[in-house]
Amino acid sequence: MQKKEKILFLKRLFLLTAVFFFIDFTLGLAAKYIFFSQKTGKYARITYSISENESDLLIMGSSHAIRHFIPEIFEKKLNITCYNSGVQGQKIIFHTALQRMILKRYTPKTIILNIDPEWMYTSDEAYETLADFYPYYWNNRDELHSILSIKSEFIDFPLMLNSYQMNSTIVHAARYFFVPQNDDKGYLPLYEKMDKNKISKTDINTKNKTAEQGSVFDLNFITAFEEFIKNAKKNNIGLYFVISPWVNRDDLVTEPSMKKMISIADQYTIKILDYSKNKLFLNKFELFYDPGHLNNDGAVLFSNLIAEELIKETDSSHTKTSN
Repeated sequence: MQKKEKILFLKRLFLLTAVFFFIDFTLGLAAKYIFFSQKTGKYARITYSISENESDLLIMGSSHAIRHFIPEIFEKKLNITCYNSGVQGQKIIFHTALQRMILKRYTPKTIILNIDPEWMYTSDEAYETLADFYPYYWNNRDELHSILSIKSEFIDFPLMLNSYQMNSTIVHAARYFFVPQNDDKGYLPLYEKMDKNKISKTDINTKNKTAEQGSVFDLNFITAFEEFIKNAKKNNIGLYFVISPWVNRDDLVTEPSMKKMISIADQYTIKILDYSKNKLFLNKFELFYDPGHLNNDGAVLFSNLIAEELIKETDSSHTKTSN
């Protein structure tokens, strides 16, 4: 290649690169504006949890948190403020990262974490869904880098591109702009009642799904679980773990993953409110939407029961203090 041709090639390459970064920057600004302007949907709740919420009681966890804990009930019974920061489908490593970002700005008095039976098992999905944090990365790099770099050592480089940060979020934002997903301080109710005739098939599938994962633990998840506890203790936050009810499954606490979490919780003297075998819910199909999720009627009952548990814990704590 002649010298002139090389120079021309380099000029064109430079121009093409400049155009690419200009488009990425320009469209990225628009995408970020749309993203952080969301008022409803998953990302709106995450953004609110990170940037605005200052409630006394914080609910955390996956879909069981979103569907089972009604902030209004906790507020009325306990005379406090409450927000549900649950994020559907996410595992413990996500919730620990979210907790880090929340604690950077404010400290809740109490956190309830609904723990799911499979959280300690290795899971590619658990790492893949951490991409939900990409739009928040550069404002929270200290909190997110060590977690997002577990599977991608050079995560900083692709996240320099706005297009990579905002990948697929515009579709999500547009969806909830046209069809708002209204919630009650993070709580998303389910109103349908479970069809009793479908229980045998759906429940067996649910059990098999957990069993198929085997009992291979991910050390990163164990570390994240312990960190979640340590972060709460370091900030003098009252921490409670909750095991939600299932319609006819009372073996949750015997799952190797759940047993591991219970063991760790015991080491750190964390209170576990176990409703996995509670007779108020076992085989009460009218309180469930599906085998693992309460409908609104079930959530009302469950939230009241958990609120009463917190009242007892508070009274007990005051009694010990006065003595």
